[in-house]
Amino acid sequence: MNVHDINAKQDAALVADLRAAGSTIEPPRSLDATAMATRAVRNVRRRRIVVAATAGVAVLALTGAGIGAAGAIYADQQEPVPGTDRTSVKSAPASDSPSATPSPSVSPSGAPEEASTELMKTGGGTLPVMPGVERGVVEGPGHAPYILGGLWYEVPPGGWSAVGDVNAGGVAGFLDPDDPRGRSDDPDSLDMSIDDVDAALELRNVTDVAGWTVPAQDSGAMTLDIDGADLVVIEQHEREGKVRPATIRIRSGAEGWVIETRFAANEQGRTMLRNFVGNLWLKDAGEPSWYKPQFEIPVLDPIERGVPAGWTKTEHNDLKFAVPKGWSSEPTDGQFSPGVEWTGKTVTHVEPGIDAATLQLWTDASDEEKARAAEEMTSFERVYVQGGKPGGNWWSQTMSAPTSQLIEVPGADYAEVQPTLNNLEGEPEYYTASIFLHQADEGENLFLVVDFDGGEQGWKDLHTFLGSLDFRR
Repeated sequence: MNVHDINAKQDAALVADLRAAGSTIEPPRSLDATAMATRAVRNVRRRRIVVAATAGVAVLALTGAGIGAAGAIYADQQEPVPGTDRTSVKSAPASDSPSATPSPSVSPSGAPEEASTELMKTGGGTLPVMPGVERGVVEGPGHAPYILGGLWYEVPPGGWSAVGDVNAGGVAGFLDPDDPRGRSDDPDSLDMSIDDVDAALELRNVTDVAGWTVPAQDSGAMTLDIDGADLVVIEQHEREGKVRPATIRIRSGAEGWVIETRFAANEQGRTMLRNFVGNLWLKDAGEPSWYKPQFEIPVLDPIERGVPAGWTKTEHNDLKFAVPKGWSSEPTDGQFSPGVEWTGKTVTHVEPGIDAATLQLWTDASDEEKARAAEEMTSFERVYVQGGKPGGNWWSQTMSAPTSQLIEVPGADYAEVQPTLNNLEGEPEYYTASIFLHQADEGENLFLVVDFDGGEQGWKDLHTFLGSLDFRR
């Protein structure tokens, strides 16, 4: 199964977070953190959730992060790379470049590809600059990249599925939407090794890069300006059936990446390759100007304890908390005990229904689930509390998750918040926070999903809510 839409990445990150948390300690035998997260997400979003958690950052991430990027981590701001959003790349020509113009190569369809009239120095050599590349071309509200080492990259839109752990051993792999292995649980693509499959997209983070050389200028290889890289080589190979493979080598000092792509041998595949390389950037070089993240990682302000006048006080499984005036509640199913969802009146976002073509890929979904997923969904501010079970602490902090922030909650011996700010076309849309709590003295294990508006008031209300949490008996 696949994560089918851009918003589902946040749900998948929650599943991955809980899976990671559950694997770092010795929980009760009956604990299935993934099942808990999946059920919570289904209750919260009313969407068919897929647990092929294509961990990227998310940051994540939001989310590089231990779970990968479903989200977007902000690197330290430095000078941006050349090019602006959806504008053609302009690279400085090499000063000692020959005057001869490279002749156009023949595309898989038989028509000559656009000839490059620019030459650029790279890795001690000179190569034509790949023509027709645009920076920041994505589908949806913004970028939701993955990170491998210090390289940020994006998977093409359309339901690509991860092969294994995308950060395992410095290797990342993805199957394209048409690959039946990505839609099947037998075998599960998450259990595959990238070395066992012919993936459509494969990345390897390597260090034996000192001997890398640049092909001859007339070899057909091309290059691209990636800020912070001292060598970039793009080589398109001979057509293999319906596929035209390509190899991309990127080096930055002592670190390098070898990327193998297997996009279709047609104009669509040609565009996909250019969009893919146009979204590559290096963390150490700083966030480029064209990069508009779908997620940001806000840092929590100091939290003040107490409940303001007008807020509604409530309690669930020993956890006392408060919600803004006028919110309504309803019980929900829980993995171990019933949960509760409080809903406000402020709309956080409107999510379009899943398109018919994508729904056809959901071979294990019922007609009812497909019909529900096809509906447009209006989401409101909310607080969802998933019932847990008393006993030892189930949670441990995912140190590699940049969203993770520990807070103090009275009566709790563990309280972790993972906040993100969801963006729409570069504008803040809504805050989401996943909260993991354990009550002291063998008390309750709970996790919460909280959404507040992306404006100043929503940020203030999130802090007020966190300040109302109280686990004291």
